[in-house]
Amino acid sequence: MNSLSVAERIEGRSEPLAEASARLEKGDFSGAIALLEPAFKAGDDSSDIVEALMRAYDGAGETAKHEEMMAVALQASSQPSLKLAISYAELAMTRKEWPVAAERWQFIIDHCEGFPHQVYVRQARAWLAAQQFSAALHTVNLGLEKQPGNPVLSDLKDVIASRKAKKFQLTAQQLAAPITIRWEVDEGEKRIATLESFRHYRIRGWIDARQDQRPELLVSAPDGADSLALTTLEPSTPSQEAGWTFEYGFDFSQDLTLGVRLKNGRVYECLRFSLAPVMEVLEGREGWLFLANDTNASIDQFTGKKRLDAEQKQQWQHFVDGIGPLQRQRSLLLLIANSKEKVRPEYYPYEKASITPTEQVEKFLQAEKIDYCNPVAAMQAEPDSYYPTDTHWSGRGAYLAFIACMRHFGFDDDFASLYAFEQREVVGDLGSKMDPPAKSLSTVAVFREESGVYCRFSNYLPGTGNITIFENSKPIHARTLVIFGGSSAGAGGFALLFANVFQRVVVVNLPGSYVHEVVEHEAADHVILQTNERYLATPGRVIKTLAEANLDHAVQAVPAAERVKLLQRMSRYASCEPYHGFMTTLLAG
Repeated sequence: MNSLSVAERIEGRSEPLAEASARLEKGDFSGAIALLEPAFKAGDDSSDIVEALMRAYDGAGETAKHEEMMAVALQASSQPSLKLAISYAELAMTRKEWPVAAERWQFIIDHCEGFPHQVYVRQARAWLAAQQFSAALHTVNLGLEKQPGNPVLSDLKDVIASRKAKKFQLTAQQLAAPITIRWEVDEGEKRIATLESFRHYRIRGWIDARQDQRPELLVSAPDGADSLALTTLEPSTPSQEAGWTFEYGFDFSQDLTLGVRLKNGRVYECLRFSLAPVMEVLEGREGWLFLANDTNASIDQFTGKKRLDAEQKQQWQHFVDGIGPLQRQRSLLLLIANSKEKVRPEYYPYEKASITPTEQVEKFLQAEKIDYCNPVAAMQAEPDSYYPTDTHWSGRGAYLAFIACMRHFGFDDDFASLYAFEQREVVGDLGSKMDPPAKSLSTVAVFREESGVYCRFSNYLPGTGNITIFENSKPIHARTLVIFGGSSAGAGGFALLFANVFQRVVVVNLPGSYVHEVVEHEAADHVILQTNERYLATPGRVIKTLAEANLDHAVQAVPAAERVKLLQRMSRYASCEPYHGFMTTLLAG
């Protein structure tokens, strides 16, 4: 802004502005620019000048300057134009400048009132294209808070979660060069891991070059090249040649080439690295999809190749020894969320072994008279208890598990009169791994009555360590339920089925575990320890406090910027102790 008074500025620009407006009407965009640019460059960034210049640059095809004026107009206004802000963001989307686009969508979320939910979808797609999966999930979750059950956001969430969890294996191609680089993975790294894990992935290497060649390690990536120092490798025997070694963390999320530059200036490309996707979906009969190459080795469990080893058996014995006394003190049930291949073996391309980890675990539970529920027979009896494009049970399957638990707890209500069932087309966590994503019909359980359920608290932590509390202002039973579960606790609305009938439901993502502090604080009437069948190789834990759950590992896996956002979202709720204080300490640490 210049130092002229408002009156002087209006008087000084009125004639050129009027003439420029006339030229704009005639389509003389260059003439309008010639009249308006000097005023703008002199410091007159009034809305009239900026808007007129914006029209002139657009008409003249000067895209960069038009976009610059859009930015000026948006930043200068206390109530930015929603239409203009969306156009500004879409320009970056068109150019595939994904982080820039995401920032522009964020401007709309922060400054524009009444924006459509599609803004969340577009920002999430921008973050997804930029492979910033945590940020994309954060955006989708914000959108789902505004519109719970929105099908576009729900499907997009599945796609993002699958991309985030997608597994890769690092491969290297030796290139024709007179110098060889040998390499191996650092002992602390997994050879099959997610894209995030490969963003800073340590390897060790050796280069067979003479001492007098004094090589440097060259690292070439799409965004540029760099050189790194090498360490002299002294020969271990008199006959061995000296060489060079290195150990660094590299970003293998993009193609990367390692080479050597010698003292004489010669450069050789030696190794070209890339990530090979690992097959995660097994296509069964009639379009049914199943999990493959997961860390729990689902196929090997089903076929009996992987069973409990001696250490795992000892762990299970220790676990049932701890659960037994608790179950005699309170209403406690261990629930197994069945693996899909156990429920629908007719679609699975492998034969089930007579003994799998499930049968081994059941033997421990039965020997110690532990109450547990394995609802596989009930699930098999209902064709829509699971569906083709997801690992988890459907709303029907969740309802069957809910009924089994409620009957175990002694309730004989007519629950069939409380719930109706609808079919909806969804992507699912397996369908989202296909290209393009595959959809199938899933059955959803719908509460017939007017529900009094609302979310009392959530720490919004993704996965392990998530704590969500539902309260009901119109409960059928004034009871409190605590669920220690995994992903199936939310699948098909499982926890919400209980929330519709109980007064308070506390869900803690610690599959199959038991935390004394939580149960005692809640004075829980009932407790469910839910675990997915493929997790049975390792039992849960019986611990005294949340601090013993070591959730700091789960929190540290979330990028620092996302932890700040999680803290902000959690703080929207009125303080809910001890959970609020516990998570505030973790997230702020």
